[in-house]
Amino acid sequence: MKKLLFWLILVLLLSGAMSAANGNPAQDIRKLEPAKVETPPVLDGSLDDEAWKKATVVDDIWITYNPVNGNELPQRTRAYLAYDEHNLYFAFHCLDSEPGLIKTSLTRRDNMFDDDWVGLSLDSVGGRKYGYEMFVNPSGAQGDIFRTGDMEDSSSDWVWHSAGRIVDDGYIVEIRQPLKSIRFASGKDVRMGVLFWRRISRLGMSGSWPHLVPGRSIGGSQAEMRIAELQRHLVLEALPTLTYSSGWNRLSPSSWSGADQTRDLGIGVKYGITSSIIAEATLNPDFSQVESDALQVTVNQRYPILYSEKRPFFMEAGNLFDLAGVGDGLGNMTLPVHTRTIIDPQWGLRLTGEQGRGSFALLASADRSPGNPWNGEENPFLGRKATFWIGRGKLGLGGDNYIGMLYSGREFGEEYNRALAADFSLRFLKNHQLVGHYIQSFSELPGEGGKVDGGCLTVEYAFSKGNSLALAMVENIDPGFRMDTAYYQRSGISSAKFYLQQRFVPDAQKLPWLLGVTPQVYGAYIHDKVSGMDDLELMLQLDTNFILKGSAGGYVYFGQECWAGEKFRRTLGHGYANLQPFKWLNLHTCYNFGDAIYYDTVDPFLGHRSQLHSCVTLQPTRKLNLFAEHTISRFRRIDTGEHVYTQGIWRGRLTYQFNSKFFVRGLVQHDSFTRRVLGDFLASFTYIPGTVLYLGYGSLNESRSWADGAWQRGVTGDYYYQTRQSLFFKVSYRYQF
Repeated sequence: MKKLLFWLILVLLLSGAMSAANGNPAQDIRKLEPAKVETPPVLDGSLDDEAWKKATVVDDIWITYNPVNGNELPQRTRAYLAYDEHNLYFAFHCLDSEPGLIKTSLTRRDNMFDDDWVGLSLDSVGGRKYGYEMFVNPSGAQGDIFRTGDMEDSSSDWVWHSAGRIVDDGYIVEIRQPLKSIRFASGKDVRMGVLFWRRISRLGMSGSWPHLVPGRSIGGSQAEMRIAELQRHLVLEALPTLTYSSGWNRLSPSSWSGADQTRDLGIGVKYGITSSIIAEATLNPDFSQVESDALQVTVNQRYPILYSEKRPFFMEAGNLFDLAGVGDGLGNMTLPVHTRTIIDPQWGLRLTGEQGRGSFALLASADRSPGNPWNGEENPFLGRKATFWIGRGKLGLGGDNYIGMLYSGREFGEEYNRALAADFSLRFLKNHQLVGHYIQSFSELPGEGGKVDGGCLTVEYAFSKGNSLALAMVENIDPGFRMDTAYYQRSGISSAKFYLQQRFVPDAQKLPWLLGVTPQVYGAYIHDKVSGMDDLELMLQLDTNFILKGSAGGYVYFGQECWAGEKFRRTLGHGYANLQPFKWLNLHTCYNFGDAIYYDTVDPFLGHRSQLHSCVTLQPTRKLNLFAEHTISRFRRIDTGEHVYTQGIWRGRLTYQFNSKFFVRGLVQHDSFTRRVLGDFLASFTYIPGTVLYLGYGSLNESRSWADGAWQRGVTGDYYYQTRQSLFFKVSYRYQF
C-alpha cells in the first residue's frame, strides 16, 4: 500500500508539471462599455430590437472550465450588452450546429441546470467579493445564485426578467436586470465585473468568457465593465404574507379530530439607504416550508444530518456570513452561521452593504422555540425567547484578497453562547492561495458546567495550475469550543489533511467520447484530545467524464475510526455512474459497501454496511417532469452475521409546468424503517420572487394497529392508516414603490 501511494502521488505531481506546458486558446479580453439605449428591448427571444443592433458585442471563443479546463468550447456564442437609466440588458446568441439536440424544459426557478443554459456572473459593486449569477435555459426558465468569494448559494432569489427561444441556428436568450434589485456604486464612471458562461448539456461541457483560470477566483477572472453614469433609484419594498393551514389527526380507525387551524399574517420591509446598503425588517415572517425536506438515511448516523435552509427571509444572501476555509469538505466547520438553528422566529432584522473596500452584514432575530409548550410536560421557560445577534465584516486588500471578522451570539436568560472570529484569504504567485480562520467561543451554561471557553483554528493552503490541484489543511478545535449558530461535527480534535487531484485530457481525435480522467488522493490524521485516540483516513479515487453528460468512477477507503473508547479498522468501496443517453432521460446510480461502526455508546461493534442509491429523471415534454429515486441501506454484524437493520427510502415527484409561472406537483415519499408514507400536492403560481400563491395538501400514513382503545406499533396485523392530513394556503405580494 505504501508503494502504491508513493507511485500515485509521484504520477500526480509529474503529470501536473507536464500539464503546465499545455497552452490555452487565446481570448481577446477587453474592457466592456455597454451601449446606452433609449428604447428598451422587448424580451421575446429575438435580437431584432434596435437596442441589440446598438449594443456592445462580445464575439470571441469561449474556453471550457468543466469537466476539463482549457479547451475551446465547440459551439460559438455571442454576448450583447446595453443599459438605460433603470436596467442592465444582456443577450446571448448561442449557436449550435445541431439545434434539434438542444435540451430545454419549462420548469420552476433553479430547476433548469440539467438543460442547456447560458448566463453571467455580475459583480455589480466591483469589489470582487460578491456576485449575482444568472442562468437561463432556451425556454427562458431562470436559475440564480448569490456568490460570496467562490462560495455559491442557490437559495437566494431576486427580481430579474428573461426570455428564451430556440431558433434555426441555436437559441437566443435575453435578460433584463432592474437596477433597484441589485446593489451597485452609483455615480459617474461606474465599474463592474462580468463573466459569461454556457452549458452544452448533451456534451457535458461548460465554458466561459473570460476563461476561468485555475487558481484564480470567479471575481478575479471577470472582465471589467464600465458605465459612464448610473443614478441611485429608490429601493423601497413591502412584502405582506398571509398563511393559513389546517390539520386533522386520526383518533381511531373510524374517527378524526377537529381541525387544528393556524392563521399567520406577516410583513417584511426593505429599504435602500444607499445604492449599495440595504436595510430589511420582518415581523412574524412566513417560514412555512413549501418544499419539504427530502427523506434521508437517518439510522445509525454518527453526526446530525444537515438540512438546507428553506425559509425566504434567511435564504436571501445567507452565505454572506461564511468564513474563509469552510465549505470545501476538508474542514470540520461546515457552516459558521446555519440559520435553521433559529427554529421559530418572531422577528428579524438585517443590514447589508458594501462601501469602498469594506463590506458588512448584520442579522438579528428572536426565536420563540425555547419557550414553546412541551408535549406532556411543563416547560419551565414557557413564553421566553432566545435572541440571535450576528455580524460580519470584510476589508478588501486588493484583487480578491481580504481579511474579515464575524460575531455570532445566542442569548437565552442567564445562558449564552458568543463567538468572535477572524479570517483571511490571500492569493499569491498566481497559483497559490492561503485561507484560514480562528474562532473563540465563550459560553455560560447554567447546570451544565458554568463557563466554558474554547477556540477553533483552521488554515488551508491550495495550489492550482492547469488541471492540477493540491490542498493541505490543519485545524485545532478545543474541547470547550461551542458555537450555537454553526453546523460542525466535532470539537476537541486536532487534524491534518491533504488532497491531490490531476486531470488528464485525452486526445480528442483518438478518443472523442472521453473528455477527462481524474485520479485523486485524500488523507487525514485526526487526534481526539479527550480520548487520546487517533483516526486515520486514506482514500484513492478515480473519476472519468465522457459525452452524453456521462461520468463514472469510484474510490477505495482505508481507515481507523475510534468510537466509545475502541478502535475500529475500516475498508470501504464506492462506485457511481451518470448518463444522459437522450435529452429526455437522466440516469444516476451509486453503490457503497464495506466496514461500518454501529454507533452505540455502550456496546459499539463493527458491521458490514451496503447502500444503493438510484434515480431517474424523465422529461417527455418541455412541461412534464417525472423524478424517481430509491435508496436502500443494510447493516449486519460481522462477528455474528446478525441482521441489524434495513432502511429503504423511495421518493417520486411528478411536475407539470403550465407556463413559466404556474405549476402543479405531486410528491410521495416512503421510509420502510419508520414505516411512514408522506404524500404532498402543491399548486404554485409565482409572478416574481415574493409575489406568490401556493395551495397544498399533505398526507401522513403510518403503519399502526388499533388495540385496547389506543394506537400501537409493531403488533401483528399492522396496517397503513392515514394518521394526519392537512391543507396549506399561502399568498404574498412584493410591492415595489
